[in-house]
Amino acid sequence: MNLRDKTGRNIERGDIIKVFHFIGARRKRHYMFKQVTGTKTLGSGTEYAMFNHLELNDEYYLEPCDGRSLADCEIVQSIDAKFEERARS
Repeated sequence: MNLRDKTGRNIERGDIIKVFHFIGARRKRHYMFKQVTGTKTLGSGTEYAMFNHLELNDEYYLEPCDGRSLADCEIVQSIDAKFEERARS
């Protein structure tokens, strides 16, 4: 998978991601938490990362794996708990 969070760490399958949602009353920032459940290849052969709800139902959204850093996303947990040791770019 070729996506990075806002700190430059590579996002991998199984990571829990904190995603900015909106700014509420008194400028409080609200977040959603998503889990990366895998990748999906669509029509033209483009690979997409699947961001799923934590309840792991059939609803997810896709982000193209095109080498971007996602400015509103941060890894907060991973399966092996070693995401902080990942190289940053």
